[in-house]
Amino acid sequence: MLRLPPGRADRWCEIGMKILPLLELARPRLQFPLCIILGSPRPVADLVQACAEHGPITCYQMDLFQAQRLQAELDARNVQATIQTLPDLWDLTETFAAAIYPMQTMGERELKLDMLEQAFHILKPDGILLTLSETNPEILCPKWHKKIYGKVSIAPAIDEGTVLWSYRTGERERRRHELNFHARVGDFPSMNFRSRPGVFTYGDMDHGARALVEVADIGPGMRVLDLGCGTGTNGCIAWQRCGPDGAVTFLDSNVRAIALAEQNAQANGLTQFRAIASPQFDGIGSGSIDVVLANPPYHANLSIARQFIEASRPLLAVGGRFYLVTKTPNKVAPMVEEVFGEVITDHRRGYAVLSALA
Repeated sequence: MLRLPPGRADRWCEIGMKILPLLELARPRLQFPLCIILGSPRPVADLVQACAEHGPITCYQMDLFQAQRLQAELDARNVQATIQTLPDLWDLTETFAAAIYPMQTMGERELKLDMLEQAFHILKPDGILLTLSETNPEILCPKWHKKIYGKVSIAPAIDEGTVLWSYRTGERERRRHELNFHARVGDFPSMNFRSRPGVFTYGDMDHGARALVEVADIGPGMRVLDLGCGTGTNGCIAWQRCGPDGAVTFLDSNVRAIALAEQNAQANGLTQFRAIASPQFDGIGSGSIDVVLANPPYHANLSIARQFIEASRPLLAVGGRFYLVTKTPNKVAPMVEEVFGEVITDHRRGYAVLSALA
Protein backbone atom coordinates (compact mmCIF):
# COMPACT_ATOMS: atom_id res chain seq x y z
CA MET A 1 0.00 0.00 0.00
CA LEU A 2 1.26 3.48 -0.88
CA ARG A 3 1.90 5.79 2.05
CA LEU A 4 2.04 9.56 1.94
CA PRO A 5 5.29 11.08 3.24
CA PRO A 6 4.76 12.27 6.84
CA GLY A 7 3.90 15.94 7.08
CA ARG A 8 4.08 16.59 3.35
CA ALA A 9 0.38 17.09 2.63
CA ASP A 10 0.26 20.12 4.92
CA ARG A 11 2.94 21.90 2.87
CA TRP A 12 1.08 22.04 -0.43
CA CYS A 13 -0.37 25.45 0.35
CA GLU A 14 3.25 26.67 0.19
CA ILE A 15 4.27 24.70 -2.90
CA GLY A 16 1.43 24.98 -5.38
CA MET A 17 -0.19 21.97 -7.00
CA LYS A 18 -1.83 19.73 -4.36
CA ILE A 19 -0.56 16.47 -5.81
CA LEU A 20 -0.86 14.07 -2.88
CA PRO A 21 -4.68 14.02 -2.53
CA LEU A 22 -4.83 13.32 -6.27
CA LEU A 23 -2.31 10.52 -5.89
CA GLU A 24 -4.57 8.92 -3.27
CA LEU A 25 -7.35 8.72 -5.89
CA ALA A 26 -4.96 7.19 -8.42
CA ARG A 27 -3.30 4.77 -5.98
CA PRO A 28 -5.47 1.67 -6.64
CA ARG A 29 -4.50 1.76 -10.32
CA LEU A 30 -0.77 2.30 -9.98
CA GLN A 31 1.52 -0.31 -11.52
CA PHE A 32 5.28 -0.62 -11.88
CA PRO A 33 7.60 0.16 -13.53
CA LEU A 34 6.22 3.69 -13.36
CA CYS A 35 7.08 6.82 -15.35
CA ILE A 36 6.37 10.35 -14.09
CA ILE A 37 6.06 12.78 -16.97
CA LEU A 38 7.44 16.31 -16.49
CA GLY A 39 6.15 18.24 -13.47
CA SER A 40 7.86 20.72 -11.14
CA PRO A 41 10.62 19.29 -8.91
CA ARG A 42 8.81 19.39 -5.56
CA PRO A 43 5.52 17.79 -6.66
CA VAL A 44 7.41 15.12 -8.61
CA ALA A 45 9.65 14.43 -5.61
CA ASP A 46 6.52 14.02 -3.46
CA LEU A 47 5.17 11.47 -5.93
CA VAL A 48 8.44 9.57 -5.92
CA GLN A 49 8.64 9.60 -2.13
CA ALA A 50 5.12 8.23 -1.87
CA CYS A 51 5.71 5.47 -4.43
CA ALA A 52 9.41 4.56 -4.43
CA GLU A 53 9.21 1.57 -2.07
CA HIS A 54 6.68 -0.17 -4.33
CA GLY A 55 8.70 -0.43 -7.54
CA PRO A 56 11.09 1.28 -9.99
CA ILE A 57 10.32 4.84 -11.07
CA THR A 58 11.64 6.87 -14.01
CA CYS A 59 11.13 10.64 -14.09
CA TYR A 60 11.10 12.21 -17.54
CA GLN A 61 12.21 15.83 -17.84
CA MET A 62 12.94 18.04 -20.83
CA ASP A 63 15.10 20.62 -19.06
CA LEU A 64 18.47 19.93 -17.45
CA PHE A 65 18.00 22.68 -14.86
CA GLN A 66 14.68 21.19 -13.74
CA ALA A 67 16.25 17.72 -13.69
CA GLN A 68 19.08 19.04 -11.52
CA ARG A 69 16.62 20.57 -9.07
CA LEU A 70 14.59 17.34 -8.99
CA GLN A 71 17.71 15.32 -8.20
CA ALA A 72 18.49 17.70 -5.34
CA GLU A 73 14.95 17.22 -3.98
CA LEU A 74 15.27 13.43 -4.15
CA ASP A 75 18.70 13.48 -2.50
CA ALA A 76 17.38 15.65 0.33
CA ARG A 77 14.70 13.04 1.03
CA ASN A 78 17.00 10.05 0.52
CA VAL A 79 14.74 8.51 -2.12
CA GLN A 80 15.77 7.17 -5.49
CA ALA A 81 14.43 7.37 -9.01
CA THR A 82 15.98 7.38 -12.48
CA ILE A 83 15.86 10.84 -14.08
CA GLN A 84 15.99 10.92 -17.88
CA THR A 85 16.31 14.24 -19.74
CA LEU A 86 15.53 13.85 -23.45
CA PRO A 87 13.97 15.91 -26.28
CA ASP A 88 10.98 13.56 -26.49
CA LEU A 89 9.16 11.32 -24.05
CA TRP A 90 9.14 8.49 -26.56
CA ASP A 91 12.95 8.64 -26.65
CA LEU A 92 12.87 6.59 -23.43
CA THR A 93 14.07 3.08 -24.24
CA GLU A 94 12.07 1.39 -21.46
CA THR A 95 8.33 0.76 -21.56
CA PHE A 96 6.15 1.15 -18.47
CA ALA A 97 3.15 -0.48 -16.87
CA ALA A 98 1.90 2.95 -15.80
CA ALA A 99 2.63 6.63 -16.30
CA ILE A 100 1.59 9.63 -14.23
CA TYR A 101 1.27 13.05 -15.81
CA PRO A 102 0.91 15.83 -13.17
CA MET A 103 -0.82 18.47 -15.28
CA GLN A 104 -0.82 22.07 -14.06
CA THR A 105 -3.42 24.60 -15.16
CA MET A 106 -0.88 27.18 -16.34
CA GLY A 107 1.10 24.81 -18.56
CA GLU A 108 1.39 25.20 -22.32
CA ARG A 109 -1.66 23.65 -24.03
CA GLU A 110 0.23 22.21 -27.00
CA LEU A 111 2.88 20.65 -24.76
CA LYS A 112 0.18 18.95 -22.67
CA LEU A 113 -1.33 17.39 -25.79
CA ASP A 114 2.12 16.41 -27.05
CA MET A 115 2.92 14.58 -23.79
CA LEU A 116 -0.45 12.81 -23.69
CA GLU A 117 0.13 11.50 -27.21
CA GLN A 118 3.75 10.51 -26.61
CA ALA A 119 2.77 8.72 -23.38
CA PHE A 120 0.89 6.17 -25.47
CA HIS A 121 4.17 4.99 -26.98
CA ILE A 122 6.02 4.45 -23.68
CA LEU A 123 3.29 2.26 -22.19
CA LYS A 124 3.27 -1.51 -22.34
CA PRO A 125 0.16 -3.10 -23.93
CA ASP A 126 -2.74 -2.46 -21.54
CA GLY A 127 -0.54 -0.01 -19.61
CA ILE A 128 -2.33 2.86 -17.89
CA LEU A 129 -1.87 6.64 -18.16
CA LEU A 130 -3.02 8.57 -15.09
CA THR A 131 -3.40 12.32 -15.50
CA LEU A 132 -3.46 14.26 -12.23
CA SER A 133 -4.94 17.63 -13.15
CA GLU A 134 -5.22 20.52 -10.71
CA THR A 135 -8.21 21.78 -12.71
CA ASN A 136 -11.72 21.12 -11.40
CA PRO A 137 -13.79 20.68 -13.43
CA GLU A 138 -11.41 19.41 -16.10
CA ILE A 139 -12.88 20.13 -19.55
CA LEU A 140 -10.21 19.63 -22.22
CA CYS A 141 -8.28 16.67 -20.85
CA PRO A 142 -11.11 14.10 -21.03
CA LYS A 143 -11.56 14.94 -24.72
CA TRP A 144 -7.83 14.53 -25.35
CA HIS A 145 -7.70 11.22 -23.47
CA LYS A 146 -10.67 9.84 -25.42
CA LYS A 147 -9.28 10.98 -28.77
CA ILE A 148 -5.88 9.36 -28.16
CA TYR A 149 -6.79 6.25 -26.12
CA GLY A 150 -10.38 5.60 -27.17
CA LYS A 151 -11.79 5.57 -23.64
CA VAL A 152 -11.34 7.66 -20.52
CA SER A 153 -12.41 7.15 -16.90
CA ILE A 154 -12.69 10.00 -14.41
CA ALA A 155 -12.64 9.76 -10.61
CA PRO A 156 -15.12 11.89 -8.66
CA ALA A 157 -13.61 15.39 -8.59
CA ILE A 158 -12.18 16.79 -5.38
CA ASP A 159 -11.20 20.32 -4.42
CA GLU A 160 -7.56 19.66 -5.36
CA GLY A 161 -8.40 18.65 -8.93
CA THR A 162 -9.29 15.74 -11.17
CA VAL A 163 -7.84 12.28 -11.85
CA LEU A 164 -8.33 10.73 -15.29
CA TRP A 165 -7.02 7.45 -16.67
CA SER A 166 -6.91 5.53 -19.93
CA TYR A 167 -5.34 2.28 -21.08
CA ARG A 168 -3.16 1.67 -24.08
CA THR A 169 -4.88 -0.66 -26.53
CA GLY A 170 -3.82 -1.42 -30.07
CA GLU A 171 -1.28 0.65 -31.97
CA ARG A 172 -1.06 4.31 -32.91
CA GLU A 173 1.18 6.17 -35.34
CA ARG A 174 3.59 8.68 -33.88
CA ARG A 175 2.64 12.29 -34.54
CA ARG A 176 5.21 15.00 -33.96
CA HIS A 177 3.77 18.38 -32.97
CA GLU A 178 5.69 21.08 -34.80
CA LEU A 179 5.16 24.33 -36.65
CA ASN A 180 7.43 25.95 -39.23
CA PHE A 181 7.70 29.71 -39.57
CA HIS A 182 9.74 32.25 -41.52
CA ALA A 183 11.59 35.21 -40.02
CA ARG A 184 13.40 38.06 -41.71
CA VAL A 185 15.29 40.92 -40.06
CA GLY A 186 16.66 43.85 -42.02
CA ASP A 187 17.76 43.36 -45.62
CA PHE A 188 18.89 39.78 -45.17
CA PRO A 189 17.04 36.82 -46.72
CA SER A 190 14.20 35.20 -44.83
CA MET A 191 15.07 32.14 -42.75
CA ASN A 192 12.89 29.12 -42.04
CA PHE A 193 12.56 27.72 -38.51
CA ARG A 194 11.08 24.56 -37.07
CA SER A 195 9.43 24.97 -33.65
CA ARG A 196 7.93 22.55 -31.16
CA PRO A 197 5.87 22.81 -27.94
CA GLY A 198 7.84 23.39 -24.78
CA VAL A 199 10.44 25.53 -26.57
CA PHE A 200 10.50 29.32 -26.92
CA THR A 201 9.04 30.38 -29.29
CA TYR A 202 6.38 28.12 -30.79
CA GLY A 203 4.97 28.99 -34.20
CA ASP A 204 6.40 32.49 -34.64
CA MET A 205 9.36 34.69 -33.82
CA ASP A 206 8.74 36.58 -30.60
CA HIS A 207 8.65 40.41 -30.79
CA GLY A 208 11.20 40.63 -28.00
CA ALA A 209 13.62 38.43 -29.95
CA ARG A 210 13.13 40.63 -33.01
CA ALA A 211 13.85 43.73 -30.97
CA LEU A 212 16.99 42.10 -29.58
CA VAL A 213 18.53 41.22 -32.95
CA GLU A 214 17.48 44.55 -34.48
CA VAL A 215 19.37 46.48 -31.80
CA ALA A 216 22.44 44.22 -31.59
CA ASP A 217 25.56 45.48 -33.37
CA ILE A 218 27.13 42.38 -34.94
CA GLY A 219 29.89 42.53 -37.54
CA PRO A 220 31.80 40.07 -39.74
CA GLY A 221 33.99 37.59 -37.89
CA MET A 222 32.35 38.08 -34.48
CA ARG A 223 31.75 35.19 -32.10
CA VAL A 224 28.12 35.25 -30.90
CA LEU A 225 26.47 33.48 -27.96
CA ASP A 226 22.71 32.92 -28.25
CA LEU A 227 21.96 32.55 -24.54
CA GLY A 228 18.68 30.80 -23.74
CA CYS A 229 18.47 30.10 -27.45
CA GLY A 230 15.12 28.31 -27.70
CA THR A 231 14.59 27.42 -31.37
CA GLY A 232 17.75 29.31 -32.30
CA THR A 233 16.27 32.26 -34.19
CA ASN A 234 18.59 34.86 -32.66
CA GLY A 235 21.77 32.92 -33.32
CA CYS A 236 20.81 32.07 -36.89
CA ILE A 237 19.95 35.67 -37.71
CA ALA A 238 23.15 36.83 -36.02
CA TRP A 239 25.12 34.51 -38.31
CA GLN A 240 23.83 36.42 -41.33
CA ARG A 241 25.92 39.34 -40.02
CA CYS A 242 28.98 37.62 -38.55
CA GLY A 243 29.30 35.32 -41.56
CA PRO A 244 31.48 32.23 -42.06
CA ASP A 245 34.48 33.97 -40.50
CA GLY A 246 32.51 34.28 -37.27
CA ALA A 247 30.81 31.63 -35.15
CA VAL A 248 27.59 31.12 -33.21
CA THR A 249 27.15 29.19 -29.96
CA PHE A 250 23.64 28.14 -28.96
CA LEU A 251 23.15 27.50 -25.24
CA ASP A 252 20.01 26.32 -23.43
CA SER A 253 19.14 24.01 -20.55
CA ASN A 254 16.17 22.61 -22.51
CA VAL A 255 17.39 19.63 -24.52
CA ARG A 256 14.51 19.87 -27.01
CA ALA A 257 15.51 23.50 -27.62
CA ILE A 258 19.11 22.51 -28.36
CA ALA A 259 17.98 19.78 -30.75
CA LEU A 260 15.83 22.34 -32.59
CA ALA A 261 18.56 25.01 -32.63
CA GLU A 262 20.97 22.52 -34.18
CA GLN A 263 18.42 21.47 -36.81
CA ASN A 264 17.57 25.09 -37.65
CA ALA A 265 21.23 26.09 -37.86
CA GLN A 266 21.94 23.29 -40.31
CA ALA A 267 18.82 24.00 -42.35
CA ASN A 268 19.72 27.70 -42.64
CA GLY A 269 23.27 27.06 -43.79
CA LEU A 270 25.32 27.94 -40.71
CA THR A 271 28.80 26.51 -41.13
CA GLN A 272 30.46 27.58 -37.87
CA PHE A 273 28.27 26.82 -34.88
CA ARG A 274 27.88 24.60 -31.86
CA ALA A 275 24.84 23.77 -29.73
CA ILE A 276 25.34 23.15 -26.01
CA ALA A 277 22.74 21.72 -23.63
CA SER A 278 23.72 22.74 -20.11
CA PRO A 279 22.11 24.15 -16.95
CA GLN A 280 25.28 26.19 -16.41
CA PHE A 281 27.70 27.67 -18.96
CA ASP A 282 29.86 24.64 -19.59
CA GLY A 283 32.17 24.48 -22.58
CA ILE A 284 32.47 28.24 -23.21
CA GLY A 285 35.93 29.65 -22.57
CA SER A 286 36.63 32.86 -20.71
CA GLY A 287 36.90 35.84 -23.09
CA SER A 288 35.85 33.71 -26.08
CA ILE A 289 32.67 35.62 -27.02
CA ASP A 290 32.29 38.99 -28.77
CA VAL A 291 28.49 39.36 -28.51
CA VAL A 292 26.01 37.85 -26.05
CA LEU A 293 22.33 37.85 -27.01
CA ALA A 294 20.37 37.10 -23.84
CA ASN A 295 16.66 36.42 -23.86
CA PRO A 296 15.66 35.24 -20.35
CA PRO A 297 12.04 34.18 -19.73
CA TYR A 298 9.91 37.32 -19.41
CA HIS A 299 7.51 35.93 -16.83
CA ALA A 300 9.96 34.01 -14.64
CA ASN A 301 11.49 35.43 -11.50
CA LEU A 302 14.50 37.69 -11.95
CA SER A 303 17.00 35.10 -10.74
CA ILE A 304 17.35 33.74 -14.29
CA ALA A 305 18.03 37.20 -15.70
CA ARG A 306 20.60 37.79 -12.97
CA GLN A 307 22.28 34.47 -13.73
CA PHE A 308 22.47 35.37 -17.44
CA ILE A 309 24.00 38.76 -16.63
CA GLU A 310 26.59 37.56 -14.12
CA ALA A 311 27.66 34.51 -16.13
CA SER A 312 28.02 36.47 -19.39
CA ARG A 313 30.60 38.95 -18.10
CA PRO A 314 33.62 36.59 -17.90
CA LEU A 315 32.72 35.00 -21.25
CA LEU A 316 33.04 38.28 -23.15
CA ALA A 317 36.28 39.46 -24.70
CA VAL A 318 37.52 42.95 -23.84
CA GLY A 319 35.20 45.36 -25.62
CA GLY A 320 32.60 42.64 -26.13
CA ARG A 321 28.92 43.55 -26.19
CA PHE A 322 26.14 42.28 -23.95
CA TYR A 323 22.50 42.59 -25.02
CA LEU A 324 19.45 41.52 -23.01
CA VAL A 325 15.77 41.95 -23.84
CA THR A 326 13.25 42.41 -21.04
CA LYS A 327 9.79 43.70 -20.17
CA THR A 328 10.97 45.00 -16.79
CA PRO A 329 13.93 47.30 -17.46
CA ASN A 330 13.45 49.16 -14.17
CA LYS A 331 14.30 45.93 -12.34
CA VAL A 332 16.84 44.37 -14.72
CA ALA A 333 18.86 47.43 -15.76
CA PRO A 334 20.34 47.91 -12.24
CA MET A 335 21.56 44.30 -12.39
CA VAL A 336 23.32 44.92 -15.70
CA GLU A 337 24.80 48.16 -14.37
CA GLU A 338 26.10 46.39 -11.27
CA VAL A 339 28.03 43.89 -13.40
CA PHE A 340 29.00 45.90 -16.50
CA GLY A 341 28.76 49.56 -15.58
CA GLU A 342 27.02 51.92 -17.99
CA VAL A 343 23.81 50.59 -19.52
CA ILE A 344 22.02 51.80 -22.65
CA THR A 345 18.29 51.15 -22.98
CA ASP A 346 16.61 50.93 -26.38
CA HIS A 347 12.79 50.67 -26.34
CA ARG A 348 11.44 48.76 -29.29
CA ARG A 349 8.37 46.63 -30.15
CA GLY A 350 7.05 46.97 -26.59
CA TYR A 351 10.27 45.66 -25.06
CA ALA A 352 13.46 47.14 -23.66
CA VAL A 353 16.83 46.02 -25.02
CA LEU A 354 19.61 46.67 -22.50
CA SER A 355 23.18 46.84 -23.79
CA ALA A 356 26.59 47.22 -22.16
CA LEU A 357 30.28 46.83 -23.01
CA ALA A 358 32.65 44.41 -21.30
